[in-house]
Amino acid sequence: MFLEPIDFAAMYRAHKASTDFKAKNRDDWDEKSADMAQSTINSPYVNDFISRMELSGDEVILDIGCGPGALSIPLAKRVKEVIAIDFSKRMLEELEAYAAREGVTNIKTYHIGWEDDWSALPPADIVVASRSMEVSDVEAALSKMSAHARKRCYLTYKVGGSFVDMNILDYIGKKVKTKPDYWYIPIILYTQGYLPRIDYIETGRGSVRSGSEEEFVESLIWSIGTLEEEYQEKALEYYREVIIGQSRPPRPVNWAFIGWETHL
Repeated sequence: MFLEPIDFAAMYRAHKASTDFKAKNRDDWDEKSADMAQSTINSPYVNDFISRMELSGDEVILDIGCGPGALSIPLAKRVKEVIAIDFSKRMLEELEAYAAREGVTNIKTYHIGWEDDWSALPPADIVVASRSMEVSDVEAALSKMSAHARKRCYLTYKVGGSFVDMNILDYIGKKVKTKPDYWYIPIILYTQGYLPRIDYIETGRGSVRSGSEEEFVESLIWSIGTLEEEYQEKALEYYREVIIGQSRPPRPVNWAFIGWETHL
């Protein structure tokens, strides 16, 4: 194989370690759970994701990093059972509340994450990871997904290496080391012997919310991690002139949708 001399998994690990977009911990996501429930449930993205899946209706699905259940609940209405896992306890509480409101009873939740032991999880036909692949070792994560799926896997990963619209960062003059882009994933899957299929889901906004000046700056800080005062002032200027003034159209956010068969 012509790719063998290149260790893309090691390249990913080094790239991930150097990025300014650091992974969030359990406490971060616990704090974000209510906001996530409000912004992701019933979004067009969910329908776009599910429409790209091959489903017969009798599957057991494992949803990794399930969050507040944006994908788990609609899937549970179409399949035999959903196993939902997340390392944020409050995310699981939001999911359970959502399931109760919808009358969904065929979901099992587990308070575990990517790096925990999955041996207690029931077998699954399909494994999904929707916008939850922020892992330090993507090769190990992909192997874990494939090993647990009897039929196939699906995931989405942000295109472009930044959670924040680069128009915002360019405007405020903030230089960042981007995170690994999605292309690592299909290459690593190919080196593992799989034939991944790639599609793209376009969404209207990224991780930065813009309901008010304060929300915009706070969301920008949360996404990047830190933001010096000089950049916060420029961010306010961007909000007033670009978002409120609509001086330029927002850049669409694209997610790579990657699927592969595991019963090779």
